[in-house]
Amino acid sequence: MVTGIGSFPFDNVDEAIDLIFSTCKEIPFWPQLPKRAPFENMYIPFLQGVPCVVIDEQSGSAFVNSEETEGIEAFYENVQDEKLGAFRISETVAPGFYRFLGRLKEIENDVKFIKAQLTGPFSMGLGLKDENGKPIIYNYAYFDIIKKALQMKAKWMIAAIKDRYPEKDVILFFDEPYLVSFGSAYVSISKEETISIFDEVLGGIEARRGIHCCGNTDWSVLLNADVDIINYDAFNFMETIFYFKDDLKKFLSRGGLISPGLVPSSEQVSAASVDDIAALWKSFEERMAGLGGAPLADALITTSCGVGSLKPAEAVRAMELLRGLTQA
Repeated sequence: MVTGIGSFPFDNVDEAIDLIFSTCKEIPFWPQLPKRAPFENMYIPFLQGVPCVVIDEQSGSAFVNSEETEGIEAFYENVQDEKLGAFRISETVAPGFYRFLGRLKEIENDVKFIKAQLTGPFSMGLGLKDENGKPIIYNYAYFDIIKKALQMKAKWMIAAIKDRYPEKDVILFFDEPYLVSFGSAYVSISKEETISIFDEVLGGIEARRGIHCCGNTDWSVLLNADVDIINYDAFNFMETIFYFKDDLKKFLSRGGLISPGLVPSSEQVSAASVDDIAALWKSFEERMAGLGGAPLADALITTSCGVGSLKPAEAVRAMELLRGLTQA
């Protein structure tokens, strides 16, 4: 089965949904259009209503005023009482989510899973900064707010989907591009702490929980975290996850699924063919052979990352390659 990561380079929400429905009927997902509006980026949709966050929707920027305290007490009360409505993601910053849910009935009979996505805690913690430009992940008191906000927004999103389509299972990806920085001299966060961050945020989420990383990282972190699906850029970094053979075998033995991103989300997509992608899939199959875990018939194949940075024609090509792989 195939699905996508989230972002598209279009201005029109229905254009993105039309493409998703024509290529990923079994696992459709809601589109984010950062080129349509700056506030549809990887931060703003998931920071609305979070106390002390100052948002500029025109530029798509946000920062934390760490000296502010207003709203924190009410925030924790809402978390404690699981008042999901307080963590609603508005149609203004996520029009693709609402339009997607409204149109999903068009292909409902074909849908096996509904996929959604939001920014993961590690990337949000490093990308979101305080008023002095320091990543909020190092402000341990405030980062607790971010972790809880992301968990609650994830629960709100799942509840919104299940309210409309109660019979459908949900796959929820936490997008973690900043994981490529893990272990570098610029990130002073231990492996144990990083695993703990993921376990805390993903715990209690009633969906198939995935983490997407569109680059190379220390895969032992995710392989030892409480996650169901690891989605990685297998187009550029096919071998890397197999370097952690023991951790990978343990992950698979407990039912974990490795989801390869086989279709390039770069300009290389214009030169790629279905045969090229099929050859990559065969290579992935060969590496997975003998490791155990879920049958490869249950594999979840994606583009290597979101296609929001591509030209529209390139994004269409990427999705066509995904569809072609299912027909090969």
